[in-house]
Amino acid sequence: MKDCIIVGGGAAGMVAAIEAKRAGAKSVLLVEKQSCLGKKLSQTGNGRANFTNLSMPISAYRSNHPECIPPFLAQFNSKDSLEYFKSLGIYPKFRGDYVYPYSDQAKSLVQCLENALHKLGVEICLQHRVEAISWTEKEGFFLKGKKLLPKRGDDSSFHKDHFSDYTLVSGSKEKNRKKEKNKKEKMEWEEKEFSLQGRKLLIASGGLAMEALGASGEGYGFAKTLSHTVSPLFPSLVPIYTKEDYVKLWSGVRVDVRAKLWKEQDLLFQDEGELQCTDYGISGIIVFQMSRLVHTLLQDKAKFSLELSFLPKFGEEEAKDYFLERKTLLEKERGEDFLLGLFPEKLSQVLYERVSFPIKQKIKDISDKKILELCLLCLHFPFLPERIGDFQRAQCTAGGVNLSEIFIPDFQSKKNPDLYFAGEILDVDGICGGYNLHFAFGSGILAGRAMGKKND
Repeated sequence: MKDCIIVGGGAAGMVAAIEAKRAGAKSVLLVEKQSCLGKKLSQTGNGRANFTNLSMPISAYRSNHPECIPPFLAQFNSKDSLEYFKSLGIYPKFRGDYVYPYSDQAKSLVQCLENALHKLGVEICLQHRVEAISWTEKEGFFLKGKKLLPKRGDDSSFHKDHFSDYTLVSGSKEKNRKKEKNKKEKMEWEEKEFSLQGRKLLIASGGLAMEALGASGEGYGFAKTLSHTVSPLFPSLVPIYTKEDYVKLWSGVRVDVRAKLWKEQDLLFQDEGELQCTDYGISGIIVFQMSRLVHTLLQDKAKFSLELSFLPKFGEEEAKDYFLERKTLLEKERGEDFLLGLFPEKLSQVLYERVSFPIKQKIKDISDKKILELCLLCLHFPFLPERIGDFQRAQCTAGGVNLSEIFIPDFQSKKNPDLYFAGEILDVDGICGGYNLHFAFGSGILAGRAMGKKND
């Protein structure tokens, strides 16, 4: 029987295993269904891993129980994150308030965590997919599932229940990694059943976002089996889709905008940033930040409007004056050139069509009324959301294990003192800017410490 078993070898699971061992747990076992640790982490933030943010407002996080966020941040803020990763050899690089590894490589973050696991003697089961978890007060937790192993005769050195040597090859040199990967790809594999037993269990198996990187959400089922409730799950930090045909015209355009989201007369969201125009709608960080709100409004069938200003630095009167001045400056040109130099051609085409702008007419002959109609469209472009993107496009999962059933900041279950949760599986999701990784690492660190200290 292991002292501590951690399900999930992502950001939260790796640091939880490290801290449980440091806190005094004699035997810590990290179980991961993938062939490597930190697969999603190694590709997050375009492979750079924005792991925390110097600005850490409570409003950066969303949950059905927002009152649980302050006690977490009181125990693990951005300063704590910086100190923790410096102790592992990760020197920070700052881009404004955003914090990255100095190497600008998420993989270096994963490798430093792997090295720490290896030095501490944490046992690692790779390619072990947990399928069922049960618990009894007398005997603790039982985990059952299937492990992927090479067929006998391929290479006896790979016949191990624990693939720690396979992943942590004596310091994890990249050359060795590639060699082992090539060897693995040439092998024939088979599934075998496994079972594990532990006194304490931490579930850090992630959410549903990024299925291509292995996300499958099985942890939610485990949580329910262990008497926890799970709030409705939906994608967060995703693009927004529309049924409007004009999006086929502006696909590929990137432009700075100011976005406003209204629910009747109430302004719910306002921000400026780069908008990515796609053939299905809109994307980019500014869109990701409001996608959760849009989803909720659509689900509630609320009356709302989303407005884009393609002139974010202009006030309305200033923009009107400029457009009329522009009419005089360009009076000899044709209407199709009125927005030339202001916007990309594809976007201009959409704007012209929306107001039936006379593109073949001389600009001097176009009425002031039509010029101002075009101006107002540029300032208040209505975008009609149909839906948000799915989990394949999502950067994180909204919803999850109910925080009211968890002791914060230890992340210990109120249902079972030997059970812990950390990371994306919990009902917490953050906006863009390193907040989701900060929560994953922070909850994993705090849960791991508590788990190790409370081990008998």
